[in-house]
Amino acid sequence: MSEIYAIVDLDGYVREMRDAAAKTLAEDHEENLDEFISVNQMINLVKSECIGFDDNERPMLNEDANEMIYEKTVAWIHNAGLAKLAAQGLIECAWDSKLNEMVFWSNETIGNSKTPPKRKSNDKPIKRRNKKKDS
Repeated sequence: MSEIYAIVDLDGYVREMRDAAAKTLAEDHEENLDEFISVNQMINLVKSECIGFDDNERPMLNEDANEMIYEKTVAWIHNAGLAKLAAQGLIECAWDSKLNEMVFWSNETIGNSKTPPKRKSNDKPIKRRNKKKDS
């Protein structure tokens, strides 16, 4: 059983977690992280992923909850970055109902097309990283 920790400085924790997640995507990030995920959004994420609250209403985490918060923060920043690029017209995006997710593509690679490229029969979908489960 992993140890359980109470977050005594929630604001500090979420700022450090957000910064660490951003560094995963770009070691030298200079963007205002509030444009990707705000401190309040991070606090809400922590509260939704924590394993409970102590007597002082501080979120409690174990290693799995901490890892989940980190992974969700990385995904949130990545997705916000893609959305920003699409809003600027630098990439295109559309909903893929078969995959049940948003897909993005570059106009330069497919001749300024407004529709997603078709997969070739030998194209394999991108494998998603699954969380390890302890036995």
